Amino acid sequence: MTVGAGDRRGDKSRGGEPLAAPCVAGGVPRRTAGAGIVGHSAGTAIRRRGVMAGALLSTLPRLGRAADCPALPPPHHGPIFDAAVQAWNPQVQGLLDALPGSGVRRVAWFADSHAGREVTAYVVQAAARAHPDLVVLGAPKIGFIRGGDLPPGYVADTITGVRSGLYRFIGEILYSHADKPDNRPTPGGVVYVDPLAPGTARLLAGIKDHSVPLMTHWEAWNWQRDLPRFDQLYATWPQQIFVLSSLAYGSPDKADRLLSAHPNLWATISHVVDGRYRFVDPAKQAMLGPPMIDDCGTLRPDWRAVLLKYADRLMFASDAHPTGHVGWDVYPHIIGRYRRIAAQLPPAVAQRISWDNAASLYGMR
Repeated sequence: MTVGAGDRRGDKSRGGEPLAAPCVAGGVPRRTAGAGIVGHSAGTAIRRRGVMAGALLSTLPRLGRAADCPALPPPHHGPIFDAAVQAWNPQVQGLLDALPGSGVRRVAWFADSHAGREVTAYVVQAAARAHPDLVVLGAPKIGFIRGGDLPPGYVADTITGVRSGLYRFIGEILYSHADKPDNRPTPGGVVYVDPLAPGTARLLAGIKDHSVPLMTHWEAWNWQRDLPRFDQLYATWPQQIFVLSSLAYGSPDKADRLLSAHPNLWATISHVVDGRYRFVDPAKQAMLGPPMIDDCGTLRPDWRAVLLKYADRLMFASDAHPTGHVGWDVYPHIIGRYRRIAAQLPPAVAQRISWDNAASLYGMR
């Protein structure tokens, strides 16, 4: 059985670097009293003041909304296709149990073998085989790479998995990642993989005859360096669909700049919903965009405009992943939070972002 990158990423000789211990639960992004915890694809949830690394999934802040907040509409009740879910360890049954009651009918799921090693990749593959109408399997995520390029073993395994039909998409590649409070510090405070280095070109050449989306994770804190390079990457491979994780934590104008320039670029909105990310370096933090919702949970007009303009290429993703401290039992809360956000959009737009786009992209209508 092809496992993908699971046995490569922890092998330093092939470019991997072991990840720090999983995050500690308990961080809460501060908005108003009583606000809940929220998900973060790097496993980070924080207090906006008084940083506290922590849990990864959330409830929509409902309790503690100020008395002068406008009433929110009833939650969106349509089906949801969760466009990005991670498995950091082999305990995956909790997610399968949580999906029916949450109204989530499909998930695009990939292992983080860096955290869970190859056994996690095997378990997620088994879940996809057992639930073919529910789980879309992606190649394992790779990150925390040394050397500035994708390891050859990862590239080879991923191409093999795509060509065999095992993987329907390629899970996140961490191209740029600044230190978060719950990650072990890295040399220089960042991990960087050049998207124009030979490894990415070899990977894309190897999958070019297959309609398989590739998730790119990069962060807007070094826009001057990264924008030209990702512009070139996306433009050089116009037939390849790329998925930008969490819109690079950018602002509405940055999201518009990227999506308007590249018709082959799609994106998930999992991170920018409420600004729950936190970087160790305050200068990098200051370069990120504002949350999509205000303290009342209401969509900001500038972000709403982006959602409406690119409703055919944006997808909801929980970016959920349990650790040893936080389990899948909180998954329904992050779905409930999103449903209240989706309810503020025109029904046709909410349907596209919640279901249609991911179903079309992953071929799972």
